[in-house]
Amino acid sequence: MMKEVKKMNNSKVSVIIPIYNVEKYIKKCLDSLLNQSFKNIEILAISDGSPDNSANIVKEYQQKDKRIKLFEKENGGYGSVLEFAIEHANSEYAIVCDPDDWLETNCIEILYDYATQNDLDIVMAAKYLAYNDGTIEVEKFENKFYKLEASKIYENFEAQKFSFMPPSPHAKLYKLSTLKGINFPYHVSYTDLILYLISLKKAKKVLYIDKPLAYYLIDRPGNTRTDKKPKAIKDHLVVWNSIYTQIQEEDKILIYRLYKEI
Repeated sequence: MMKEVKKMNNSKVSVIIPIYNVEKYIKKCLDSLLNQSFKNIEILAISDGSPDNSANIVKEYQQKDKRIKLFEKENGGYGSVLEFAIEHANSEYAIVCDPDDWLETNCIEILYDYATQNDLDIVMAAKYLAYNDGTIEVEKFENKFYKLEASKIYENFEAQKFSFMPPSPHAKLYKLSTLKGINFPYHVSYTDLILYLISLKKAKKVLYIDKPLAYYLIDRPGNTRTDKKPKAIKDHLVVWNSIYTQIQEEDKILIYRLYKEI
């Protein structure tokens, strides 16, 4: 049975944390969110049937800060968490923060200010790659197909050039309306690609900031970025099929035009 903490009204940004077997990392993630310079947020911590102690850790943090809402649901995979979170988010904007990652103190403030001052549908920034040995390096968004200028607003067709950017959720703030109605397959990985591409197709104005604002723990065991199991190939096929069935014919032509230019 799903347990839900009562929503807070009037938050400006919903932070979505998908939780599954992350008790080793979740505290650092939550600390980075509670220490954000931008305070008007709700934190949706969604336990996807996690069998470890992650949910109990979240409950401890709830005693410190009522902006944290814990949801416990049956396991359905990353896509089911995104779908659930989008339905329950109570803000104009949303950002996904995976529980093994963390944000710079001013991350949400910077993204939100850019978004609201320019009426952006998506605003994204660069990120740091973090390793378990303590090494940290900057990974900027690099697009070998198009030269995208930082701090320039891309509109309509030009915005679709962002299709070639990394789809991971790090330091990406979405207008919640661009996420509504997206369908996600359950029990597969890589569904953040669906979140990114479908919302991008709906977006009218997109901007990239050449400043790293999130930390991505890249070598955690089970990280899908480094997953080479046969199931990974099947999951990619499921994800791309889902994307293709959700976009309009004109968007399919747009994707073809973009890839033809490669």
